[in-house]
Amino acid sequence: MSKDSIPEAKGGTPEALGESNKILILNCLRTRGTMSRADLCRHLGMSFPAVSSNVKSLIDIGYVVEVGEGDNSLGRKSTLLSYHAERGFVLGVDLGRFRIRVMFADLLGRELSSLERPTNTEDGGIGIADELREMLLDVAAASGKDKSAILSICIGVPGVLSEDRVTLAPFLPPIDLAQIRTKIGEEFTAPVVIENSINLDALGEMWHGAGRELKNFALINYGVGVGAAFIINGELYPGAHRASGEIGFMVGDPSKLRTEFDEVGVLENTISRDKIQNYIMRPDFQDEINKLIEKYKKNDVYAKLILDEIFLYVGCAQLRAWNSVGESPTV
Repeated sequence: MSKDSIPEAKGGTPEALGESNKILILNCLRTRGTMSRADLCRHLGMSFPAVSSNVKSLIDIGYVVEVGEGDNSLGRKSTLLSYHAERGFVLGVDLGRFRIRVMFADLLGRELSSLERPTNTEDGGIGIADELREMLLDVAAASGKDKSAILSICIGVPGVLSEDRVTLAPFLPPIDLAQIRTKIGEEFTAPVVIENSINLDALGEMWHGAGRELKNFALINYGVGVGAAFIINGELYPGAHRASGEIGFMVGDPSKLRTEFDEVGVLENTISRDKIQNYIMRPDFQDEINKLIEKYKKNDVYAKLILDEIFLYVGCAQLRAWNSVGESPTV
């Protein structure tokens, strides 16, 4: 078994069973935190020899570390085990219309350093690729960790990804994903994963957020535009053409049917930032939105007129999206 990955166990051989047990132990330590060998036995229903043997193998290859003694009052003190979150690191990037956010984290998602800058759109995709490379270098340096310990770099982008192109992302200049990979490859050896940002949001909620206890849920992101992601039976559902979350193109009113294509969908155009901005006079958009919500809570007629229309359209979009995949809605 390599130190870089534990393969998925297949078949019913003793070797495969051993790999399955190691995966169960690792997942248990990752999700539940520090545990003793006896805790693992009770939680996983494994025998003590099976747990001890597999834990020894995981310690030998650096996936698990011993971190001290338990607080049991009777008998010999138990040795506590922990998932080795710093056997490697990851870099995460959120590439948005107005800002780029970069985080350096360990394998439990704990932040070691981060950085946020305005998105450089003046030079188009080239400017964005250069900005990304510099930000990644700065965040890696601030973490104090060696670049060689980075196992993966994950970049979230809006729109639909097809090979090295991004489509249906009208709020960003054209982006060449191959160019981004090349720029990053000049400084880092870690593989670069690029995925729709809202899909990554949903995976994050399933791992560490509101979706931890849910097998099926929808995540709707409403900001400059509107989009969604779906988790079904514990897995991301991208759709046949990786566009299942493009709910901004839904038509909630037959009078809004179009005769020509536009990258900004009907729903997106109806409830987008630009529509709300028509009601807001001051330049600080986020502060004004917060004030609008506070007015809504106080039953301000003007605020209710704006936001109730948005809630109605988002609600219709969510129900239609779930109906299309045949699941009950949880948002």
